[in-house]
Amino acid sequence: MFRSALAALALLLAPTATTALTCAGEDMIAALPPADRAELDAATEAAPYPSGNHWRAVKDGSVIDIVGTMHIYDPRMDAPAERLLPVIRAADAIYLEATDKEMEAIQSAIATRPDLMVSTGPTLPERLSEPEWQALSAAMTERGVPPFIAAKMQPWYVSVLLSMPPCAMGAMATGADGLDHLIGEAAKAEGKPLHALEPYDTIFRIFGTISAEEQIDMLRTALPTVSQSEDMLRTMMESYFREDHRQIMDFARLAAIRALPDQAETLNRDFAEMEEALVYGRNRAWVEILRDAAPGKTLLVAVGAGHLSGEDGLLSLLEREGYSLERRPF
Repeated sequence: MFRSALAALALLLAPTATTALTCAGEDMIAALPPADRAELDAATEAAPYPSGNHWRAVKDGSVIDIVGTMHIYDPRMDAPAERLLPVIRAADAIYLEATDKEMEAIQSAIATRPDLMVSTGPTLPERLSEPEWQALSAAMTERGVPPFIAAKMQPWYVSVLLSMPPCAMGAMATGADGLDHLIGEAAKAEGKPLHALEPYDTIFRIFGTISAEEQIDMLRTALPTVSQSEDMLRTMMESYFREDHRQIMDFARLAAIRALPDQAETLNRDFAEMEEALVYGRNRAWVEILRDAAPGKTLLVAVGAGHLSGEDGLLSLLEREGYSLERRPF
């Protein structure tokens, strides 16, 4: 499925503390044959605003700096975080997907609401074929989750965990805060107001609208590429630091189609539905918040880089609101 979004979600649900990722992996985009790379580039270039991790939107005296982030720490983030300090200092307020308050609420909900992560319906061994369950059991064991526990998990959350390689599970256990965390800490040090763009339970509500059958389909789609999870995460990180954020999502979709070519039509539809649910729908809600907050103000908005591109990407939506956009140094 929409692996890059699920990987980011896995990190968003991790406890809060700064821990560097210790995975290796291969940049799969850099290793693509020329024909496959041309196909990927064509798909990426077809989307509005496919690259650039820092943009400025200006309209009638309102200024919004939009920074695409990753929710996991990499030492290479320290330099852009330092370069963004003047932007943070100039801002009247900073908007993140979630502040410390929302992150604490997420962890509290996970601890007190087992139904958010545990299914009360049929177990996964009952829903999957025997080969599928054996493959899933092995993958979850590698990630430190005993199969008897995985069997009772919500299928969407299992997909989230499968999107992260075993080498990243330690970072999830101790915390994995990326550029948004660095920006938030700098904002607090500067005494800047911090606001969340959405309620803490938004992700839970989104996945709550996905049927059990659709969640199982997500899980089945994730299984064939689970052995590539470390490479996928490395690919995602390298694309991010090249500022090619759209490429991450398009590569995830094309990689899934390569793994399951007979399901290309279904996969394209599923990716579009997932992008609508996890990205575009949230973007539209965020723009409504910014519409009220922005007049006459200077704001900094730091959100996952996957929210920037596309027809209903954050940048396109701001352009339709009448903002002029300029790519800025990252």
